[in-house]
Amino acid sequence: MKILPSVAFNDFSGSAGNVTARKTGDKTYLSTRTKHSKKKTTYQAATRCRFADTTRGYSKITEEQRQGWISLAKNLGTYHTSTGNTSITGHNLYVAINSYRKICGKPKTAIAPSQLRASDYIRLDDWWLSPEHIVFTGLGERENPNEVLYVEMYPAQSPAENRCWDKTVLVAIIPTTDWGDIDLTRAFIQKFGSPLTIGQKVFIKICWIDSECGYIKYYTLIVREAQEASIERNVPYFPRAKITFDQLYYNKEAFLIEHFDFELSPSPKLTSNEITISHDQEELIVHFGIDTPEQMDVMDIGHSFQYARDTSAYQVILVELQILTGHNKRIEIYSRSIMYFQNRTEIFGTYFLTY
Repeated sequence: MKILPSVAFNDFSGSAGNVTARKTGDKTYLSTRTKHSKKKTTYQAATRCRFADTTRGYSKITEEQRQGWISLAKNLGTYHTSTGNTSITGHNLYVAINSYRKICGKPKTAIAPSQLRASDYIRLDDWWLSPEHIVFTGLGERENPNEVLYVEMYPAQSPAENRCWDKTVLVAIIPTTDWGDIDLTRAFIQKFGSPLTIGQKVFIKICWIDSECGYIKYYTLIVREAQEASIERNVPYFPRAKITFDQLYYNKEAFLIEHFDFELSPSPKLTSNEITISHDQEELIVHFGIDTPEQMDVMDIGHSFQYARDTSAYQVILVELQILTGHNKRIEIYSRSIMYFQNRTEIFGTYFLTY
């Protein structure tokens, strides 16, 4: 605390209690000092525990393994920070990589990787930031099978908040996209407890990260205000007409469905699907997809003839696929080459609907 005694209060500078004064020119500005909360959030506790556990792991590895991390850190060279050029130590590199490996669901590694694949920027076709939907489309294909999407976010609590990149927290690790799309709505609400409001500013840090080496270097930074329409094209959110495996109900003792991914294009009406199935009797498959008014307008009945492959006998099969929506939501799959799908059969491709 520093107080300059004076009869006039405008000569006061320093702090007294919770009040801080600073003098700029002929003016004195008063402000209250911020008190940091001593409460630990669940996220903070989990992060600190993960960091401490990883740090202790470095002391348990062998000297040969330790030298591997030191050598790898030296190869990274120096990088620029707010305090100048610096370099990373072997210990810090071990902690950084294993922390991200743990976030990605990978076990800790005592051996330094042979090379580090740096994280990469993303590209988007369109995206929504609204109270109902936080959706990104057109993310493209990942460059290697180990890549996952790493997403941090922070919803600003005040319009005056700017450059809050140090406040973003991990929202989701996404192993794969849904044909180039990701839906973060549920993950966002689980993390922050409530949906976005129109006009609320959102800070987003997102990148592709190699889950094996967990090396974050390049990432995309986004800051936008929530709005009802999409950010790029200013269009309302339109849910895709699709049915996935978790939207099926069927007799699991009668036959096996390993994979089911069906999607319909509204105009022209094309179906693109990947289905893996095997059964020896006709059974009813009920679905819970294509249930919004917009999706129902796209399709009432989807019917197509397409080819499939018997993976056991290497036989090409002609398949009749019919998807019914509305009140009688069911899926009918018939083989027009053999009696039943007794062997494991893969149905795939893009076809026109006949009606």
